[in-house]
Amino acid sequence: MSRKIRNGLLLSLSVVLLATGSAILYRQLASSTDGGGGDQLSVRHAPETPADVQGRFPAQSIDRYTFSQDGKDLFNLLLARYQDDEGRQQGAVLFPKDAQAIASSPTGLRHDIWQSAADIIARKAPRDALFLSWWDDGQRIHYLSGKEAWLREPSDQTFAHNPVWKALQDRLPAASDGGRTRLAQMARWLTMDSDKALAEIGAHFGASRPVYLLVNNDLLLYLAEFTAYGGTPLSLNSKNIPAGNDLHGDIRQVKRWAYETGGGNYLAQKEGSYYRVWSTPDAQAKNTLLVRLLPFVDSLKQLPEGVSLVYQSHWGGFLSVYKIDTPPAR
Repeated sequence: MSRKIRNGLLLSLSVVLLATGSAILYRQLASSTDGGGGDQLSVRHAPETPADVQGRFPAQSIDRYTFSQDGKDLFNLLLARYQDDEGRQQGAVLFPKDAQAIASSPTGLRHDIWQSAADIIARKAPRDALFLSWWDDGQRIHYLSGKEAWLREPSDQTFAHNPVWKALQDRLPAASDGGRTRLAQMARWLTMDSDKALAEIGAHFGASRPVYLLVNNDLLLYLAEFTAYGGTPLSLNSKNIPAGNDLHGDIRQVKRWAYETGGGNYLAQKEGSYYRVWSTPDAQAKNTLLVRLLPFVDSLKQLPEGVSLVYQSHWGGFLSVYKIDTPPAR
């Protein structure tokens, strides 16, 4: 799978401006994983017409889950139930296309990003490609593109740390013992030094098949979940900075805070009337695999050795696919 990256793209992204509504879904995920309070989410679900959701497998059922708080609808998610090629029951959490109807939900944009990425993956990735990602992204990779994903099932730590996934627990196949081992390994790789992680990944999978790694900015909201699975705790700095009418002034505010808290290395995501900004407090966090593969400003300057960027979405490089380079034969 290959994609020509425009010359200078990575160096030109001085700030990642991800313009959505107010991203209540992902603020809720963030507050739950950060231990924040707030009123409990309510959820209701209703069946959808399976033909309305296009995947690489026939959907046996599609349910729409509507999450609300204080009587106000916040966002929707779809859950597709299907059988894989081996006849096993599978589930896939998807973003609905018409979620823009709820002004506070950003899921419609994520739907479009995933549809575009899955189409490229389905057409360009080798038949025997294996994709590494976190479990929910693995579900989307498999259902939308038909390619094999190393992780597709959550375990107890996921449901304990997130009320959204807790609401879907009874409908999602749980990870097996082997799946729990993979969750722990993936959490460890994402939160360890990038050079060491890529060396371990290369050694683990070898050259028997093409291996790809998919990441997106939403993984920054899963840090507590990674730690629960045994990953290294990453205490990234995070702050909401109000957005004004002067883009250059906004960028100056973001940069000033980033230099005060993280040596100038940051990722900024615009959410409605503010920027949610992350910075790396120390070299350990800055050099982790997760940070090196996301569009932090310093990460954009040079990729770690051992991976090649083969696909990057619009919306400020929100979703990226890397190919794991085959280690040299000994």
